[in-house]
Amino acid sequence: MGDTAGAQGWLEGMFARFRVPALSAAVAGTQGIVWQGALGTVDLEHDVVAMPHHRFRLASVSKPITATLSALLAARGLVDLDTPIAYWLPDLPAHHRATTLAQLLTHRGGVRHYLPRDTDPAQPYGSIHTRSTWNSAQVLALFINDPLVAPPGAAVHYSSFGYSLAAIVLEAAAGASFQQLVTDEIAGPFAMPSLAADDRARLLKHRARPYSSAAERAALQKTNPQANWPDAVDGFAPALPLNPGYSWAGGGLIAAMPDIACFGAAHLPGAHSPVSDALRQVLFTCRTQADGTHAAMGLGWRVDTDSRGRLRWHHCGSMIGARASLVVYPDLHIALAFATNVSGVIGDVLGPSADLADLFA
Repeated sequence: MGDTAGAQGWLEGMFARFRVPALSAAVAGTQGIVWQGALGTVDLEHDVVAMPHHRFRLASVSKPITATLSALLAARGLVDLDTPIAYWLPDLPAHHRATTLAQLLTHRGGVRHYLPRDTDPAQPYGSIHTRSTWNSAQVLALFINDPLVAPPGAAVHYSSFGYSLAAIVLEAAAGASFQQLVTDEIAGPFAMPSLAADDRARLLKHRARPYSSAAERAALQKTNPQANWPDAVDGFAPALPLNPGYSWAGGGLIAAMPDIACFGAAHLPGAHSPVSDALRQVLFTCRTQADGTHAAMGLGWRVDTDSRGRLRWHHCGSMIGARASLVVYPDLHIALAFATNVSGVIGDVLGPSADLADLFA
């Protein structure tokens, strides 16, 4: 079962060290949750105490969910990971037509990442964060005509917009919206009722309210002193508005940490889940090499070893009002997830995850 008392001590230590509004964490094995905990406040205005069922922004932890979704659809023959995406999107500009889903999901599609102009409120329609609605055509218009940063397959360049393009391919191949695919193929089969798109137009119960640290707010104020930035109280301010509809697949999902830990554990050998041995091979066979900045990648999952030499599959994320992490230790038969509702506070997430794994080794 592991050292659950030690895990609670780990949680309390993390909470005291980083002084975040709320922190939620969970550990799961092939039989389900082995430990879960939460500390702090998910809504400072209404003094709502954090509980394990609260939903946090996943940021880029959304990416391995999208990758597993893609592998599942490929296993059923609805899409092919190595076929040029023009097969499903024939009207793409010429420089994208030879790109494959596998390249997009491993950041080798040549699609750019975010640029300052994307969040410039002076651009037409304003910042991408504050637009009220998004559809596929509007998302593509953000980047599809921009030059590639490298030829498809030639180099690794991290890109959440690459995941946006991948999601639009999945929609065309499966004949359903990305949100519906997440519900039907991931949330249901993996028993993750808390998993959803962070749609600000929907009432989603138990959604943690996002915050920015006082330091982050001060940095933003220096960048744009004319803006009406919210005041920080006791170290935190309400996060700026965000509609992540431009990147559901790359950073727009929310979930409770026990569900995320169980999703990670569903990829372990011996787990009773939709992840077969063949699917596991597709997901975790390295398709890129470590480059000193990023670990090698399987399909949407990073693959490396921790400082103790233990194999791990992982992804982390950071965005407005969020820091999240998911780490799977296949040889220890555990998965660990944690998240907070503030950005710009917790830097290293893999070190603390390794410390937590020690308690369940």
